[in-house]
Amino acid sequence: MRAHVSAVTTVRRLLRRLAMQLRNETGAVLVIIAGGMVILLGMAGLVLDSGRAFVARSELSRAVDAGVLAGARALRSGESSARNQALAVSRANGVLPDDPRTKVDVVFGINADGDNTVTVTATRPMRTSLMRLLGRNWVDVGSTATAVVPPVDLIFVVDQSGSLGTAGAWDDLQDAARSFVDFFSDDLDQLSVVSFGTRGETRLPLQAPFRTAAKSQIDRMASVGWTNTAEGLQLAYDQLTGKKARDRAVKVVVFFTDGRPTAFRGTIGGDRRIMAVAANEWNVVRGYFDNPDDIPMDRWQWPADDACRNVVNCKIWKEGGHPPHGVRGRQIARDMGLAAANQIRNEDAFVYAIGLGNPLGSKLERPDTDYLSQLANEHGSVNSNQPAGRMYFAPSAAELRDVFQRVAGDLVIRLSR
Repeated sequence: MRAHVSAVTTVRRLLRRLAMQLRNETGAVLVIIAGGMVILLGMAGLVLDSGRAFVARSELSRAVDAGVLAGARALRSGESSARNQALAVSRANGVLPDDPRTKVDVVFGINADGDNTVTVTATRPMRTSLMRLLGRNWVDVGSTATAVVPPVDLIFVVDQSGSLGTAGAWDDLQDAARSFVDFFSDDLDQLSVVSFGTRGETRLPLQAPFRTAAKSQIDRMASVGWTNTAEGLQLAYDQLTGKKARDRAVKVVVFFTDGRPTAFRGTIGGDRRIMAVAANEWNVVRGYFDNPDDIPMDRWQWPADDACRNVVNCKIWKEGGHPPHGVRGRQIARDMGLAAANQIRNEDAFVYAIGLGNPLGSKLERPDTDYLSQLANEHGSVNSNQPAGRMYFAPSAAELRDVFQRVAGDLVIRLSR
């Protein structure tokens, strides 16, 4: 009997021990599960908050990119202006919310190539979500962008032919030209002024500083003579390839005219002369000039009385086997301009061509926009391996300032990268 009781008791004891062991293991499992859930939630929070941070950083990057480009475009107006522009555009794009912990810095420097740089760095704190389970309540989100502002060697080629004065556009042109010069920096850039009428002349060699001297030269010009497009462009080429030109600078020619080519320098009667053709008649030669370099730039000089003025066939001129006449001379003047522009573009230079004229006028009284587009190699239409410039057209003198401003704006945008 005692043995039987002892066996039951033993079984009960075993059952109690087993129950206690099960209870202890269940508690341990619950603890393990709870700890694991915290870790899993933390890891999920890391993934979630990393995604949120990526989106926030992308938004910040877009704002910083916009700000640094705005600063780069304004750098030619000084660092203070560049900083204000960078901050204003960054703010407009959301880089500076109301949170005072958001920081933005604008730094100016010079890179290894010697080019000026603008760098914008922005950081903002982002509150976490599930990562707070791991004790991380905030993460910093940041973005940095740098824009390079290369120097420019710019040749400003200005038509000063008599038609501008006749049309009452000369004063407007001088005013627009002076304002155009101010878009470029005495500290970063170099500028040369070339003008052309019956012949061309380098008014201001490529140099820095240039603002005061360039405006002074523009003021001294007078509207006289024919339109020797090729000579103006050839002188621009000479400046771009001269000793003052800098290898690291972006080379640009800004060319302005109000008409079609009506003069050129060539071998006429065995000597180097300039021939002028009528501006508004197809087949009339005005005459030639025996001593081209003696032609005054700022007062009228007509061909000598014996230079067959207004005569269709002028003296003896052996140019490609053709007798000289207005149509042939006009074509040669045109082709020489294209050849000079091609030389310029071969130097990896951009050509910006600006035309002024009444679009409703006769064909000879308005600029040849197709010709200007070819000078600029617009859209790479002439040679896709050369820099593609742009052509602009001002239908009236009153619009010249706006057109020059657009040209400068396009250049500044293109130069900021």
